[in-house]
Amino acid sequence: MFDIKDDSTYFYLTGNLIMTLHTHNIASINDFLSGDIDLCSPPEIFMRVTQALDSNKNGAADIATIIEQDPSLSSRMLKIVNSAFFGFPATVKTVNQAITILGHKEIRLLVMTTSVVEEFSDMPNALLDMREFWSHSLKTALFSKHLADKHPKKRMLSSSFVSGLLHDIGRLVLYMKSPDLARAAALSAQVDQMSEVEAEVNTFGFSHADIGGALLELWKIPDSIQQSALFHHTPKLATNHSIETNIVYLANKLAHADISSEQSLNEACPPTDPIWDSIEIPYACLATVSSEVMEEFSKTYTLFFGH
Repeated sequence: MFDIKDDSTYFYLTGNLIMTLHTHNIASINDFLSGDIDLCSPPEIFMRVTQALDSNKNGAADIATIIEQDPSLSSRMLKIVNSAFFGFPATVKTVNQAITILGHKEIRLLVMTTSVVEEFSDMPNALLDMREFWSHSLKTALFSKHLADKHPKKRMLSSSFVSGLLHDIGRLVLYMKSPDLARAAALSAQVDQMSEVEAEVNTFGFSHADIGGALLELWKIPDSIQQSALFHHTPKLATNHSIETNIVYLANKLAHADISSEQSLNEACPPTDPIWDSIEIPYACLATVSSEVMEEFSKTYTLFFGH
């Protein structure tokens, strides 16, 4: 963790007292992504499966053997594959069969998703409310998936669910590397009525989106997922994979919003927002998408997080 320097400035709460300190240039993104912190290393099982998938020498049985060395991951993957999330008509009984049916691209995304969730499942709630974090991340993922399904080129957007699930991963890095300053930034956003991103930049010199994009690049995660994490608050800056990034931007807003009524939906994502013209998804689908997300959320949460 990073120490607070004498010339620094930030807010933190002790009892009922808000104290103000001054902070500048605490550390760079590279500093945050170095050291012995496990979070900054990609899940080992994901890297091994990725290497196997990238090699032409390995078939489904070889890849299944690697995955089955992690019983928890294997079990969770099979539950997800056999759920309504995929909707296969017959039960998929083995990891080998799942790989054969899904194909390499889908299995890579599924292994990435489940292994990342497992990697962070032990992060203490004392640092960050993990149920709240993953609930928001999953809602964003589901909104991303269902919005992408309405796009005329939805097959090109198959990573939208994972992009939504990992869009806030930089927040985990901030809270694990420097929890006091991360809380200070959150408090500063409330006190000064500024956005979370502005407060983080004022505190750290960069935002959770910046560090999330850098982490996924370090892990060699597909570029579309990197871009969505990096630009999910500023989609106009995305030069590649702009459709998926725009979808995650909208999904993130919807996941934060009250979606119980048409009026609240319109307030969260107004039809006048020019982003709708750029993504080729009809605004009229929003009510249906919201209903689908509300219906699927609880079951999907249990699938991925087990409680």
